[in-house]
Amino acid sequence: MDPQFPGVDLGGGGGVPPFFVVVFVVMALFGVAVVLGGVRTSVRARRRSQDAVRLGSEGVTTTGTVVDNRITSHHEHRMTFSPVVRFEAAGREVTVVGEQVWNKSFVTGRPAQVVYDPADPDRAHVRAEGGSLLGTFPTGVVVAVVGVGFLVVVAVMFGVARSAFEQFP
Repeated sequence: MDPQFPGVDLGGGGGVPPFFVVVFVVMALFGVAVVLGGVRTSVRARRRSQDAVRLGSEGVTTTGTVVDNRITSHHEHRMTFSPVVRFEAAGREVTVVGEQVWNKSFVTGRPAQVVYDPADPDRAHVRAEGGSLLGTFPTGVVVAVVGVGFLVVVAVMFGVARSAFEQFP
């Protein structure tokens, strides 16, 4: 091995040059970040789903009206919409943003089913016409699985690189 560019010895006599070690470490960190992001998304979606189930059995159901849309901008000029719904609870008007997302705006003035906590009407779940009720749980699981797959590929690539550098120092 060239003494100007000492390799990182990982056992077995051959060394992987530091540049390659850094590249593999960065790739592995990216994979870990993807896995953690997917797990976080799934856990948050699961908690929201459990809260909706609890509200479904303990909450009060009423009809609200879609009054606006919350627009979320994504990469590549893509936008999603969530309904902003107003309803009456305990003698006051309450406005909440539904967790549904759709690629089209929700029609204002349309009715939306709302289930809310009578002790805290701001804690509510909305079911407006259109949108996805599937939520982000499956998306989070898919992202986490892709991240794990990426980590496996990085580990295999590192093993191949290590073998190559041991064979051809």
